[in-house]
Amino acid sequence: MTGFFETHVRTDDVTETLTWLQQAYGHVDVQADTASFAERAVGDDEFALRNLVWDCRAEVVYEADRFYVATSTPGYSWRIGRHSGDFSVEPALIQPGHEMIGRPDRTEIQLLAFDTRRLTEAARVIYGDDELEARFDGLHPVSRRLRDYWLATLRWSLTQTALLHEPLVRAHVRRSLLAATLEAFPLVGDPRERRASAVEQASVYAAAAAWMDDHASLPVTIDDAAAAVGTSRAGLRRAFAANGQLASTPEDYLALARMSAAHADLVDADPGATTVTEIALRWGFTDAAAFATAYRAAYRVDPEHTLRR
Repeated sequence: MTGFFETHVRTDDVTETLTWLQQAYGHVDVQADTASFAERAVGDDEFALRNLVWDCRAEVVYEADRFYVATSTPGYSWRIGRHSGDFSVEPALIQPGHEMIGRPDRTEIQLLAFDTRRLTEAARVIYGDDELEARFDGLHPVSRRLRDYWLATLRWSLTQTALLHEPLVRAHVRRSLLAATLEAFPLVGDPRERRASAVEQASVYAAAAAWMDDHASLPVTIDDAAAAVGTSRAGLRRAFAANGQLASTPEDYLALARMSAAHADLVDADPGATTVTEIALRWGFTDAAAFATAYRAAYRVDPEHTLRR
């Protein structure tokens, strides 16, 4: 992910409010003599979280250039083609090329935006379909349960905004929001086939992670892990890309499992009877300097310090 940004805007002047809104959101007509507007936005080139506070009445005409999902407090009615609603009643999804006419009236809105290419890539990874295009059959969640799941994921994500400057945190939040959106809203195609694929990949991930935890002390490879759980190397990679929270590739997961085991041995070892190099070799780290560098990155301390404390 690149292009991290965090912006804060607040204005109480009608002219300034109107000028800024038109620059950011296209055609906007502020229907009041007094108005204020505030927005906080945080994200990067692939996704963004926006919180907008409209202390005025307005009409917004906006043609989407990416995917948006929105929810609000009472007071934001909208129309997209022949469909209409209010973001406070049900979250709604706006697709690229769709024109939305919105009428905010003293309301607060949470807006989630996804780059079109990134959402398509995530859908292909999660559902194991390299031809899948991210298009949706409807604007609303497919069930009340999945609506609540999406809203809960959004609420949790908003608690992480102060940490989104950290790339790993941002990746975790983005992955969670992508999965929630793809599961909650009605993707074009047969949902039974997608569900089977998603469940299968989650099962492959769980089985492979457990197998690597159990065999980390042996000279096993990713191909061994794939064979053990009955999939291909490519299938294993898809499963980790879709489900991996600690590591998005099987190679990284195996390295983390071995590093964790080496750390446990360092904590338990007698410094008079063993060395860092011996423990590193035990867990497959043949380069002592590289092991020390990786250990410091993971635990913020030298392995020698852990051994001798």
